[in-house]
Amino acid sequence: MAVWVIVNPRAGGGRGAATLSGLLPLLRGHGLAPVVHVCADGSEPEAVARAAVANGAEMIVAIGGDGHAAAVAQGMLGSGATLAVVPAGSANDYARALGMRSLGLAELARLLAERPARRVDVIRVESADGVRHVLTVGGTGFDAVVAARAMRIRRLRGAPRYVAAMLAELPRFGATDYAMSLDGERRELAAMLIAVAKGSTYGGGMRVAPAARLQSGWLELCVVGRMSRLAFLRAFPSVFRGTHVGHPRVTMLRAREVTISAANGASAAVPQRVLGDGELIGSLPVTFRVLPGALSVVAEPSTPLV
Repeated sequence: MAVWVIVNPRAGGGRGAATLSGLLPLLRGHGLAPVVHVCADGSEPEAVARAAVANGAEMIVAIGGDGHAAAVAQGMLGSGATLAVVPAGSANDYARALGMRSLGLAELARLLAERPARRVDVIRVESADGVRHVLTVGGTGFDAVVAARAMRIRRLRGAPRYVAAMLAELPRFGATDYAMSLDGERRELAAMLIAVAKGSTYGGGMRVAPAARLQSGWLELCVVGRMSRLAFLRAFPSVFRGTHVGHPRVTMLRAREVTISAANGASAAVPQRVLGDGELIGSLPVTFRVLPGALSVVAEPSTPLV
């Protein structure tokens, strides 16, 4: 089997490099001889994945976080190659959804050698900045603002980093007026954030869309409506249990295609960036569209994806 490994060595504060060192001898012990590429920066994974596909890679192993996995997937969509995600980032929500996050390196190596491939959905995101693809959760509003802040926080990882960023940004944030279309049905609303999900968690385990599944063929939306900052802060912990879905200001929706833009008269000063897999990937207006079964992935066999 032709295998490439694409690693972000700085993921998880250096955990990417350490994971590579531990995983390589285990892969070789299973008879695999991977081509290894250590990325110098975030612009490389997509191009390297394209090169891997062009050179006949059957499986591409992404060692890093959610953003790194999405960049590798971006470069291999439409090919016959299979993506394998080895978690080494700060959140690792896609690896969690695939059942890979809880496995040790020895178990991961065995699974990669066996390559139990399954087809999963991907979110196509078309914004003013171009076309990207998202594996877990995209959206706009407060989450995008928090993600930008979280990228500047180096001392924390996963959910604690998100919480710290949220507390820093909340005092200056308010709801935005949006125009949204769900499968052609237009509506206008004021929202703190709109999350569009294929995976059920983001930010290191926050269950923003508990009903989301990677093989469902649907997008699950979490819309947090206008509320006071204090009310938002009080409600926030419930997202870790997924019980926020019962909050009177939270609306859960389902669609195959979602278009979001700033409503007429919305202030240009309001942040209108688009988030995807923990990275800022564009700006409004944006269209999210589900691509059923668009990607082959290695997943832990007992993990339900639908």
